[in-house]
Amino acid sequence: MNDKNLLGSSFEISLRILLMLNELPDFALDDQQISAIDFIAVYAADFNILDENLHGYGSYRFSEYPSRIQKVSVALKRLVLDGDILFAPNKRGYAYKISSSGRTKTKALYGTYSEEYKIAVRAVTSNYDIFNEGTMLKAINQHTLRSLQEVINE
Repeated sequence: MNDKNLLGSSFEISLRILLMLNELPDFALDDQQISAIDFIAVYAADFNILDENLHGYGSYRFSEYPSRIQKVSVALKRLVLDGDILFAPNKRGYAYKISSSGRTKTKALYGTYSEEYKIAVRAVTSNYDIFNEGTMLKAINQHTLRSLQEVINE
């Protein structure tokens, strides 16, 4: 099956990563930061930073996070190989920034969804210290536990 045709695929995530890194051109982010920012941005209403979730309110939305980490890793590899992002080693692995090629590609990514996603990324950076992924992961874990309790109580 062609990964480029699947919603929720690493291809879809790679497009969001380009949008995210284009919104944050002065920052080099690692894979954990990128995963957490993306997840919180997509479900920003659940984190009380925007009015609506970009991907809705499915009962098991918080169970997506573990699989998203793997898809982000695949997407980052693809983006590096395509020359759309640059990477540099850091103390914890690699940090990523958008390249000029990636910036050019983001110009083709326009529409309501991409504009709302960029707003959501800015909201995440306004509400969280994006360099402290521990804080973001703690928030994700708290929401995951809360959603599991809601499912159990239904």
